[in-house]
Amino acid sequence: MTIDPRHRTILECAAKLFRHYGPAKTTIADIAREAQVGVGTVYLVFPSKEAIVQELSSGAHTAVLQAMRETARARAHEDLAQRLGGVLEARTAWFQRLATEGQHACELFHCKTGAVLTVHAKFGEEERALFVELLQDAREANELAPLDLERTAFLIQRAFATLSPPWLFEQAVEEAKRVAYEMVRLLLLGLCARRDPTG
Repeated sequence: MTIDPRHRTILECAAKLFRHYGPAKTTIADIAREAQVGVGTVYLVFPSKEAIVQELSSGAHTAVLQAMRETARARAHEDLAQRLGGVLEARTAWFQRLATEGQHACELFHCKTGAVLTVHAKFGEEERALFVELLQDAREANELAPLDLERTAFLIQRAFATLSPPWLFEQAVEEAKRVAYEMVRLLLLGLCARRDPTG
């Protein structure tokens, strides 16, 4: 299937405007002007501004997950502390990089539009599945105390919700790194307690 070359141009121009002004204050006319095409052309490629927001939000969420998965694969032979710690630190680092992209860059992650909420819900499911996979590997290696893997994956997500936009964007980079490091270590103290051999 051939992709309309205007598709990428419109997305890139929309992303630039969204980072600077935010999706709410950016109109289709603004995007068309930035892309040097007519408003009708934008509507030929995307049915609505919401569709543009959804595609950009999906791309940003996918990039975060990709970084987390690559870290998990790269550390496949390490223990849970190193592997999960690396994955969560990669997550935080990716979000921090987004913070440098513009005043409104985080809105593709946390604003309450239907498009972003839909994408974020899917991200949550996939992120949780990755955590379950890491925990399952650790269980098979006898690294974990007895626990419910699904519930534990959910709790890891809740613990790290703080280290996401918009809070993360409001912190100095070094402070955010320090908090991420400390949270990972605290979390792993509980997760990596081995099963009591007498129990």
